[in-house]
Amino acid sequence: MEDKENIQVEETQTEVFEGREEEMAASAAEIRAYAREAMRGKWGYGVLICLLGLLLYIAPSVPGLFIEDNTTLSYIWSILSAIYSWGLWLGFLACFVDIARKLPNDYTRLFTGFRSIKYLLKIALTFLLQTIFLILWTLLLIVPGIIKAFSYAMTEYILIDHPEYGPLQAITESRKMMDGNRMRLFILDLSFIGWNLLCLVTFGFAALWVFPYFHTARAKFYLDVKAAYEQKLAATALQEAETVPAEPVEEEKEFEVEE
Repeated sequence: MEDKENIQVEETQTEVFEGREEEMAASAAEIRAYAREAMRGKWGYGVLICLLGLLLYIAPSVPGLFIEDNTTLSYIWSILSAIYSWGLWLGFLACFVDIARKLPNDYTRLFTGFRSIKYLLKIALTFLLQTIFLILWTLLLIVPGIIKAFSYAMTEYILIDHPEYGPLQAITESRKMMDGNRMRLFILDLSFIGWNLLCLVTFGFAALWVFPYFHTARAKFYLDVKAAYEQKLAATALQEAETVPAEPVEEEKEFEVEE
């Protein structure tokens, strides 16, 4: 009886430790419900983040109006504007990661991408590499390009939590994290089609509420996938540690002392 109970306990621990997707993975409806609950009392903050983000995004276009097209200065300004917009986008996502984590409102998080020049350039290089990879995959076939887009979807979130990661490291980590989760994210995005249609019908006005809702849901998806991935890594490390053979202990030799 004791042996059977021990086997059952070990099987249960193994199942939990491996993070079986059918038991642990939250559905799209559950993620949306969590996002709505996390947004309770924060809708105004979410709307203001969207408005501030929009204003800051279009700000570089104003000086661009006074720069002549097809000149060296215009090309330089386009590159700087792109780098600026990528850094701003990372900060925008960071705000909704905080909401998903139920942290206090912090408008300075919108400028997370500008914590240092090195970090900003790292963000820009990451976006550039993702774009190149997606273009190359799409040139092969449309479907592989779409699949890779979902594989890289967690890259920005990873850079938010791990600013020390390099561009390729963040992209690779996203690809590993999304292994087996791409369809789940696709279904989650698909569940917002009705809300996106509402944005079109209201000429974009509803986006002020839909965007915070959508990006909080995506941030919650990231937190769930990250937790499952880290649990899987811990399980793998434990299994490897258990399978490492112990070093043989040499028996102490007894020496006879001659009298």
